[in-house]
This record gives sequence, C-alpha cells and structure tokens, in this order.
Amino acid sequence: MLRWVSVARVGFLNCLNAGAVILRPEVCREPFCNGRGRGKAGWVLLAAFFVLAVAARAADPAVSVVPPPAWISPLPFQRLTKAGDLNSGLASRLLLSDLQINGSTREAFQHEARQLLTREGAQDITHFFIVFNPSRQSLLLHWVRIWRGSNVLNELDLERVKVTQPELDPDRNLFAGQQTAVLALDDVRAGDIVEYACTIRGEDPAGRGKMSGAVPLRKYEPVERMATRLIWPRDRHIYLKNHGTDAKPAVTRKEDLTEYVWDYKKVLGLRREEPLPVGYNPLPWVQWSEYQKWSEVNQWALAIFTNAAPLSPDLTRQIKEWRRLPGAEEKALAVLRFVQDEVRYQGVETGEESYTAGDPSLVFARRFGDCKDKTMLCVTILRALGIEANPVLVATDLRQTIQDWQPAANLFDHAIVQVSVDNRNYWLDPTAAFQRGPLAARSWPNYGRGLVVHPKTTGLAAIPECPVPPKTAVVEFALIRPLGQPTDLRVVTIADGADADLMRKRFLTTERGLIASDDLNAFAALYPGIVRVAPQDYSDDEKGNEVVVTDYYRIENMWSPVPMGPGYVCRFYSYNVDRAVQRPLVTPRALPLGLNYPEHQVFHAEITLPVSIPPEPGRWAIDNPAFHFHKAVAVSAGKIVVEHEYDVLADAVPAEDVPGYLLQLGQASGLLGFALYSY
Repeated sequence: MLRWVSVARVGFLNCLNAGAVILRPEVCREPFCNGRGRGKAGWVLLAAFFVLAVAARAADPAVSVVPPPAWISPLPFQRLTKAGDLNSGLASRLLLSDLQINGSTREAFQHEARQLLTREGAQDITHFFIVFNPSRQSLLLHWVRIWRGSNVLNELDLERVKVTQPELDPDRNLFAGQQTAVLALDDVRAGDIVEYACTIRGEDPAGRGKMSGAVPLRKYEPVERMATRLIWPRDRHIYLKNHGTDAKPAVTRKEDLTEYVWDYKKVLGLRREEPLPVGYNPLPWVQWSEYQKWSEVNQWALAIFTNAAPLSPDLTRQIKEWRRLPGAEEKALAVLRFVQDEVRYQGVETGEESYTAGDPSLVFARRFGDCKDKTMLCVTILRALGIEANPVLVATDLRQTIQDWQPAANLFDHAIVQVSVDNRNYWLDPTAAFQRGPLAARSWPNYGRGLVVHPKTTGLAAIPECPVPPKTAVVEFALIRPLGQPTDLRVVTIADGADADLMRKRFLTTERGLIASDDLNAFAALYPGIVRVAPQDYSDDEKGNEVVVTDYYRIENMWSPVPMGPGYVCRFYSYNVDRAVQRPLVTPRALPLGLNYPEHQVFHAEITLPVSIPPEPGRWAIDNPAFHFHKAVAVSAGKIVVEHEYDVLADAVPAEDVPGYLLQLGQASGLLGFALYSY
C-alpha cells in the first residue's frame, strides 16, 4: 500500500523544522536515539512511511480543512494520454510533486498528483496518510480529489479523517509525539488521478529558531513535473549546497523576501541498486540550512546538554561509592556498565523531552532514558569523578559523509560519549547494553565523524575506526563412523568484539530452551536426523569479552547416496561463512555496492575418521580489495582439518570494480563447504 506522507522529518530531533522535507536514508529512525542500525537501505525523499493505523480516533483539533495560505501558488498538472506513457509497465505515474516552503511563516506545503495506470495501481492507493506532531504543529488539509474523466470527486471530509494515538514502539522503546492522520479513499479505479494538498504549520522548538532541509531533484520513480519553491526572509541568512548536481535555482528578490525555485519536467526515475554504501545518496538534491559553521551547531547542542540542577542525594551517594574504585578505568567501566545495563533505553519523545537531555538525577532515579538522557547522565557522573567526558552527536546513516554536508542541527540521530582515560580516547555508547571487557575491548560502529559537544568545538571530529573488530569462529569436531553408524558432532561457536555483545544479549534476554531449539532446527536443515545429546553450554569471559557456546549433537545418517552416481557422500557446511559470502541481488550496477563492514567469519572443522578416506589436501586464497577469503584442507593419519575464512575489508565496492568483485566472490562461493566420498 502506497503511503503518501507530507511529514515532519524523522530523526535526531523528531522534527522537520516547520515541516520542510529532508532527504534521509530509507531506514527511518525515531527521535535522537534509534541510531543503532546500519541503515544501508539507500536514500529517498521521505514520502513513504509505513504506519500501522491502529487506535484511530476522531480528527484532532490540530487538524483542519481550510484553503491554502495566501502565499502558496499551487502548480498545475497534465493527464497522461500517450500510449507509450500509459503502457510503460508502471502501475501508476507521479504527475506532480510540488513542495513549497515558507521560512517566514514556518510552513511547508505539499501537493502531489498521481495517475493510476492499472488495476494494481488503483489497489495500491487506498489510504492517504500524513505524519505530524500535534504538540508543535498543525495540519491544514486543503483537498483530496479523484479526477475521473471530466469529473472531480471530493474525498476530503474532516469527519472521515482519523488520527492515530501515539504509542510505544516495543522494538525501539520509543514513545514518540508523532501522530498519523489517516483518510480512506473510496472507489479508486484504474485511470483515476488522485491528488492531495496540505500544509504543515509550526515551528519546532528544538531548532531554537533555525531551520534546515532539502530540495529533492529526482526520485526512484519518474515524475512528470517536480518542483520546490523556497521563500526566505532576506534578514535571515540561508546557505545552499548542491549534492550530486550542478542545478541552480531561479532566484527572485523582493523587498523583504527571496524566492528560490527549482522546477523540472520529465524527471527520469533512478533505478534502485541495493545495497548501497552507508551514507551514499545516489539522488541529486540541494541542501539548505541557516547554519554556516559547525561551531553554530555546537552552540545549539550545548544548550541540549546543559543542566544547572544540583545532583540529588541518591546520585551523590552513588558517585561517592564509585570514587572508592582504584583507578580511572575502573571508575569509567563501572559508570558505563551502570548506565548501559541498569538504566534501560526508553525514549519519551514528547514535549520538551524530545529536544533536551533529561535531568541526570531524574534519569538516575527513574532508571530509563533515551540516548541523550543516558549520555548526559554518563557524562555528568564521569566529570564528577574527575574523568574527562563529552557528549558526541553522530549521524548513524551518514557516517563519514556528514563532512560533505552543510552544517545543520537535524543531521544527527544519536548521541554517544567521548571518554579520555590515560591519554587515550574512547567513543562509548551508553545505550549499547551487554558490552563487557576493558575499555580497549569496547566496540563502536565506524561513525567516521561526530560533533563533540564542548565549548571549544569549531568543527567535526574524526572518530577513529574501532580497533576491536567483530569476529565469529565456528569450530566443529566430528567423529565419522562407517556407513550405517551415527556421527558425533560437537560445535563450538566463539564470538569476539561486537559479535560477543550480540551473542551475550541473545543468551541474557532469551529463554535458554528456545535458543537450543532454534539452533537445533537450524542444524536440522543441513543435517537431517540430527539430535541433541547433551545440554547446550554457554560460557562468558567478560574480562576478555569472549562468548563461547558449545552444542553436542548426533547425526544418524551423515552418509547419503551420491545422486546419479555410485558411492556415498558425507557433507560439511561452512554455514556461518556461507551466510556472509552472498551475491547481491542487483549485479549489473551503475552505483557502488555497499558491504556489511566490518565482518569476519571463520569456519574450522576437525574430522576424525576411523577408516581411511584420504581427500586431496590443498590451500586456496582469494584476495580482493573488499575481502579476503581462504580455504585450507589438511590431511593426517585418521584426521582431516578444514578451514574457511572470510574477512570483509571495505564498506563499499566502486561501481567500476563490481564485475571483478563478483567474479572473485563467485570463486569463493564455489569453494564453500567440504565433502567426503566413499565408493
């Protein structure tokens, strides 16, 4: 179902600064603190947003049906009539994408028209959705129309508009202030044109008077006419920055306003080529911002992380307890573990809490907070202990590429902590529960750049790549018996770095019996007849941050007849490496290929044979700038040792290098697994 949304920006501030649309990755994130995903899904204009329209209620007072404000000049559109356009293979065609932003009144007008070319296209357009925040914005609906031949059908009835209640998102532990206005469309048919127009009015208090946003110049689908009009007061500076384009707006200067217009016809759609590198935006667009320098954004951020309230007696007592620890690292580790594990992650992104860090004493007492709350608490305690610590704002979906953007406050979607201990900096995430080990063993994503919130900050800081890469090694010990007899299999899975954190989280948050059952089912898909013969062992070396899980199995029928041939075969699967060595869905590419970096998978099998079945030993290595792969088979008396290793070395493959990469990836894929034959 296509969800048309003229929305407030979803991100660090839960705002769009008066509703102006901004380009962000398709992996939408809730305010401030849902920046823990990899966000590799590419880029779009935020105009498709999946919403479960539940708990609907009657139209909110913040929603009204009114004519467009006087400053708006709606654009016309033309119905498609040519056979080539009507039979293009598309279910529908976007005739008009009209965005108009008024910086003086802090309003954003969105106007779209879509022609439904097929029955499937009509099936897709059944509801009209708009996301807004009624605590700081009002939604002005102007029209929702269906053009059928020469008839115009009015679909906009305020009594039929339902507004969803804001709810807690259990997956992200966020209670957001955003709500969704929903209007069901009646009797939509192939050939119809569905048109809507609305305005979102309201200043986001988080921006403290400054705005920023984006001008989209292309979409992933063709657009007959695509226009953005930006009206800006001449007494306020605005800075424009092109991304992937040399387009220049038509500029009209009036006495107190300047008008910028980007207006294009017959805009071709861009072919999707997932996955794309994190932070890579293939769509051309223009960024606009009232911020000229990062030092200005830093001044904005300092206000977020400023708290003048005295510490509560309870927090003061706890700080005294931590002071008794022997060294700075011990103190920092104790504080970090408390904030990560004892203060649960939960965001209440409504009202003032959506754009200021909570009082550390309150967060300490209630034992929950979002990333900015937990960061503020962690920094406050560390500073009280005499340890240098600062909040850091990061953009999880922009990473290194944020340095190419015009400074703006709404680029950030996560907050972490920079800690300096023994003249070494660490970039720690107070929301990353289940981390263990010394500071040197702690992991963080490759953020690339971040804004260290400190009075002396004048620019973005380089965040070094984490020196502790993730690694998972699967070691199998198999005792192969003759035909008709069972095989004993012991599987040891060893996880280090961020992989250890994930495995620890799994075992500390999931019932052990369910884990054992899931793992057995996964092996049963590879080895039919497998049974568990002993309980699953879980071992956690917290000091070294290494988690080890051991499984004990028996396989009744390890040997199976060779298809279309004599003899029997016994197969081993390097399944963790197999999952990593995956060919992308889109292979002829004009865009770079994004990789899951960092990733390091090792499969090691020691196979004991009571009978002599000597395979050929050998070593194979494949080296590509983006990955290293090797396989080795060693044979000794009564034993075979097989090893596979796959190590991702880069986060992206340039488009021109993709053919060579795919060739070598295919070579690696052909070497996966191991088989023994008996004739």
